[in-house]
Amino acid sequence: MSSFSLTFQTAEEMNFLFAILTQVRDEGCKELKFDTYDLREYVEFDRTQPKRWNKTMIAVTKKISQLVYFNMEDNVFEAMPLFRKFSVKLDEQVVTVRVSEEMEYILNKLSIDTGNWTQFEFFEFATLISVYSKTVYRFLKQYRKTGFWKVSLEDFKSLLSVPKSYSPSDIDKRVLKPVMKELPSIFKGLKIHKIKSRRRGNQLLGYEFTFQKESTQNWIDDKYDKSGNAKKTPVGSKIPDWYDPDYKNATTPKEQKELERLKKELSDSMKK
Repeated sequence: MSSFSLTFQTAEEMNFLFAILTQVRDEGCKELKFDTYDLREYVEFDRTQPKRWNKTMIAVTKKISQLVYFNMEDNVFEAMPLFRKFSVKLDEQVVTVRVSEEMEYILNKLSIDTGNWTQFEFFEFATLISVYSKTVYRFLKQYRKTGFWKVSLEDFKSLLSVPKSYSPSDIDKRVLKPVMKELPSIFKGLKIHKIKSRRRGNQLLGYEFTFQKESTQNWIDDKYDKSGNAKKTPVGSKIPDWYDPDYKNATTPKEQKELERLKKELSDSMKK
């Protein structure tokens, strides 16, 4: 059994950390430097708020010591820090990080949280407003191939850092309501089922999250033309496995343009 301890108070803090995690993937334990201006653009942070951006980076840096990977195996309980080094130079606006040797395998080989994320998925994550939505997003992405996540009430509160004082009705209003407001547009058919005891009182035991699972697409030769566009299927031909007649792109032209701009800027910055 293993788990990642992540406790952040704001969506901005989570965005900043996960921007770092997506960049250190497959980079081993070498020391890496990042321009904070590039990271700020990457997470779509308001560029007119430099003081708040500095405050966010400092807050995350202070909490890095609490970012620990827990593992329980063969009656041995281990706690391993994620980063060996994590520093922010405010004058130079440079972030320097180094993944600890013990965590290099966990982070880069076992695809913890962000290992299989595409750049677009990170943009999805960054645009979520609720901290609870962001955390649930992470776990649902881990169960994308099954479309099912079952969690006890105790673990749910721990994983989402829900205040111990919250009653089930508080969780409905302050945790699940924002989750169901933001995530159904990403996870098709998302539903939350409450698991209750069959004994008298119907005590709440946990939750089941169900949604349409993602299908694994097989590579199809000659699927795209020279321009990178999908070729039209000839009349009478067999419909390929990747075709989804119900698919609708909910991204607006304005959002698509902004995503392309950010992708280009990020790509250019990494080539410097």
